[in-house]
Amino acid sequence: MRRVVAATSCVAAVAAGSLLAGCSSSQGTSATSAATPGQPVPASAIHRLTAIADRIVKFNGGAAPVWVSVAVTTHAKALTSATPGDTTAGNEDVVVYLITMKGHFVDDHATGPPGASAPTGSYLSAVLDARTFQSMDFGLSHRRPPVAPSSFGPVTYLKVTSGART
Repeated sequence: MRRVVAATSCVAAVAAGSLLAGCSSSQGTSATSAATPGQPVPASAIHRLTAIADRIVKFNGGAAPVWVSVAVTTHAKALTSATPGDTTAGNEDVVVYLITMKGHFVDDHATGPPGASAPTGSYLSAVLDARTFQSMDFGLSHRRPPVAPSSFGPVTYLKVTSGART
């Protein structure tokens, strides 16, 4: 299984963090209801998560995804789906939003060997701190996540309208 983890790419991580931070309506805090692992995504977070997912899509090729789901879980559990094999250092229990998308994605911002093609994938995962909405992890693969996001609790499907590169 080929998995591209852009978290190892400083450029992609910084750019993704900048995109996500651009969606913030306050200085790193959220006015939304508290997210609880295993519970539905708070209704107050859906608009913001949709805007973030839309920016992620635009940043990774711009093609409208087939679907976008989000679940509330812990950072450690989210990694088993988004970036299998990764571990957390002291923030295993941080509450996160796990965004998972199916579509066609191209990470033109990932670094790699000179002349290498940009990583592509059919499944994109993003892990966001549920309190701050800041990016924590990012995964891109041609295979569906080995752990289904629905195994962490109810998933909410977002309507993302991206379809053209900006």
